[in-house]
Amino acid sequence: MAGRHGKHQARRGGGMKYGLVLVLGLLLGLGLAAAYLVFGDREPLDALLPRPDPQARAQPTPRDSEPVAQEPAAAARPSFDFYTLLPERQVELPGVAEPESPATPAAPPAAALPPGQAPAASPSPGQAGLLQAGAFSSAADAEAMRARLALLGRVARIETVQVDGRTLHRVRLGPFADVAERQAAQQALAEAGIPATVVR
Repeated sequence: MAGRHGKHQARRGGGMKYGLVLVLGLLLGLGLAAAYLVFGDREPLDALLPRPDPQARAQPTPRDSEPVAQEPAAAARPSFDFYTLLPERQVELPGVAEPESPATPAAPPAAALPPGQAPAASPSPGQAGLLQAGAFSSAADAEAMRARLALLGRVARIETVQVDGRTLHRVRLGPFADVAERQAAQQALAEAGIPATVVR
């Protein structure tokens, strides 16, 4: 059998030699840097640091003069301004009606009605009903509908109920103050392509 002549395999183990040289070089550099910091010339570092002026003396305060009153403006001004700024900047939320004072007109006396005729029950505020924009089995679908209503400027809430063993997420708007307001909201939703049903 003929052997290979002319090619020799390179000797391995040279990596240890280079690693040792690298470690020795790092140690030598760190040693020189430490020696310079301890024994080196400190004059350039001292020039950078501030020095107190030995000629400067404290100014004597006049004791015979009247004490100077502190400025009242600094004491009167509060450290925070938001106590006065926030009440001035009230933000009106769309679709949220503030509760009105219960200033309902007095009902006519019952004696003024003919006998045999009962007084007509007028719907009280908030009795105009609710609008239901959908009932979804998925909470994510209900949240998507609520977000769609929010983009239209309507405030909706999600009610989770159990019906026949199934979980439903109802998206509802209201209660509305009167029937006209409810009908206007229902019309606006219909124009946006959202069918809404009246719920009492």
